[in-house]
Parts: sequence; structure tokens; C-alpha cells
Amino acid sequence: MFYYCIKLLARCSLLFFFRRKITCGFPLHTLRGPAIIASNHPNSMLDAVVIACQCKQPVHFTIRSDMFNNPLFRLLLKFLNGIPVYRVSEEKEKLRENFTSIDLCRNILKNGGIIIIFSEGITVHEWKLKPLKSGTAKIVHYALCDEQLRYTLQVAPVGLTYSDYEHPAKTLIVQSGEIFYPGRLPYNEHTGAWKQEFNAQLFQKLHSLVPALGTDKGKTKNLWQAILTNVTLRDNCNNLIKHIHHQGYLLSAQDFEPPLYQKLKRSFFPLHYADYYKSFAIAALLCIPALAGFVLNSLFYFPVGVFARIKTKGTIFYDALLFGLLTILYPVYIMLTSVLLDYFTSAPFWLWIFIIPFTGWCSTKFWMYMMKIKNYLILEPSERRYVQELITGTEVNNKKHQDIRSPFH
Repeated sequence: MFYYCIKLLARCSLLFFFRRKITCGFPLHTLRGPAIIASNHPNSMLDAVVIACQCKQPVHFTIRSDMFNNPLFRLLLKFLNGIPVYRVSEEKEKLRENFTSIDLCRNILKNGGIIIIFSEGITVHEWKLKPLKSGTAKIVHYALCDEQLRYTLQVAPVGLTYSDYEHPAKTLIVQSGEIFYPGRLPYNEHTGAWKQEFNAQLFQKLHSLVPALGTDKGKTKNLWQAILTNVTLRDNCNNLIKHIHHQGYLLSAQDFEPPLYQKLKRSFFPLHYADYYKSFAIAALLCIPALAGFVLNSLFYFPVGVFARIKTKGTIFYDALLFGLLTILYPVYIMLTSVLLDYFTSAPFWLWIFIIPFTGWCSTKFWMYMMKIKNYLILEPSERRYVQELITGTEVNNKKHQDIRSPFH
């Protein structure tokens, strides 16, 4: 019951936390165990939440063992089906406990369960697939020792791509690849050779699901985030992913220099001239409810955001902690504030329960459209056309790179 309540709250929070969520490929809500979801790991614990909310069946997930050291977290992770993974970097003295975790994974799979495993093994805020660790292969190989699982165990590769790791109203792309059956690989008792073969196949499948940016240049990353933030699903999802892969390939060229003198603020940008005026109109309509939302929600959102920033300074957990705090505490804040406003105003309690989150949503939308307008105004006409063409995939006004062919085309 606790798992389903948290999952319901998380699904509601995702509607506010992400401006847009694009899902492509195999529908995870139809997945039934025994199955392992093998995913990249760009955004710490938020990745598990995103994937779990895509699945209809309850899922288990692997997580670094030191998260269980806090008694409160240990209890929470137990109810949310967390499985500890012991690593040299955190708890070297407990490495042998991994045998217990691997055995637990096999029992879960034998009972028709689903396990999320982050095959890269570590989280880094970047846009590329990292080399895969051996954990997924170890769990799969041990599971295949069971005769039943050798024929029924499925592996579903999933690629997660975030437009941003530190700000609200981000875009999320979830792409699921074709399911494959590891039991159909030649089973080798010598685990080293088998793990290498499995990891090679899994890496190949994940590589096509994770659009890559191979540079750390600030201006190029800014353009890349503009592509991910503003890209839209027009017709075919496969074409969308190929387009993002191709643009990442162009931006990753060693001699690529974007012809922009101004940095885009939060990456929002109108895709065409009409979209610019549409942003003006929508911002005007949202102005009053957005102001109300700012007043009603700022006493909660800004202190929580500052707290999350301080607690996660120097780490990659800001997004995950902020999301968790919003999921757990925001409903409490809505209830308490609604009770107070019901007492001091003529509006009833139930109406404030609707008004507070709705106006908060209006504030986020208003801020987003104002960023679109601001970014449009700070660029020269030629720069605007360049960014719009880069986002939409039309001919980019950079002849030096027009003839470059991406391996994804």
C-alpha cells in the first residue's frame, strides 16, 4: 500500500517537475516479469522514480549501500523495494554482502518481479553513455543458473535524457529499446567471457538510446540544452531520436563554434516567429494567476529549494532531493495552507486545494514563456534563425558543418 501511495504522489509530482516528457519505443507499462530494466544513470535517484512510474507492475531497484545507513532512509527504501549494492568506493569492508543482494535479485526474478539496474554503476551529470560496469552482467548470469529463468528472463534497455539537471520545467526523454533474452546467448560457465559478451550487446543497445554530446564547451552545452528543451515530437519518435543524435554529433565536432554572442537563459526559445507572439499572449493570460501562484507557493518552494541546494552542495543529488521533498512535503503544505485560508477567507477549503497547485503551475508556465521572450530579444536575427534551425533540424546556417554526415543518418 505504501509503495502505491508514494508512486501516485510521484506521478503527480512528475507532472509539475517536468515541462515535457517524451516516451519512445517499447511501452514499459506493458512489461511483465521476470525482467531487468537496464538503464543509463544521469540523474541519481530520480532515474529510478521516472522508470518506476512508467511501469504498471511494482519494481525493485538497486541502489548504493551507504544510502541504507540512515535509519529513516533504510526504512523508506525497504518499503520502496530498494536493493543495496556494495561498492569499493563506499563500503569496501561489506563487499561480500553483494552475494546476498545478487541472490535476492534472483529470487525476485523467479517470482516474476522486475528489477531496475543502472548499468553504468555511477551517476555523472553529462549527456553520453558511460562504460558499463559488471553488476548487471553478474546479476543476469547468476539468474540464468535457474533453468526457468534461462528461457524467460527479459532485459529491457532504457535510455534517459534530461535537458537540465538543476532547474525546473525541464524536458525528459525516455526511450525504451527492444527487449532481448540473455538466455539465448551461448551460456558460458566461465563468467568473464560471458559477461564481456553480454555487456557488449547491452552497450550497443543502450548507445542508440542515449543521445551524446562529446564536449564540455559552455556555449555548445547551452545550445545542446536548447535543443533538448524545445524539441517536439511531430510524427515519428525514431526520427526525433535520430535528429537529436545527429545534432549532438554536429555539436561535438572539435572545431565547432556556435555563432552566438549571447548565452540563452534556461534554454527556452520560440521555434518560429508566431511562437514568439504566442508566448506574449500566453504570458499575458497567465500574468494574474502566476502572481497569485508566486504569493501562495513562494513560502514553500524557495526555502525548500535553498535547503536542497545547501544539503547537496558539491554532489549530484540536488534534483533528486528537491523532487523527493516536493513529493512528500508539498501535499502537506497545500493541506495546511488551505486550512488557514479557509479560516481567514470566504473561499472554502476544497477550492484552495485546487487553487494553490494550479496557480503554482501557472507561475512556472509564465516564467517559461518570459524566458522564451527574453532569449528571443537578446539575439540578433541571424542568431535566432540559427538556433531555430538547429532545434527543428532544418538547414543550419553554418556551411562548414552542412556536409558532415552523422553515423545516425
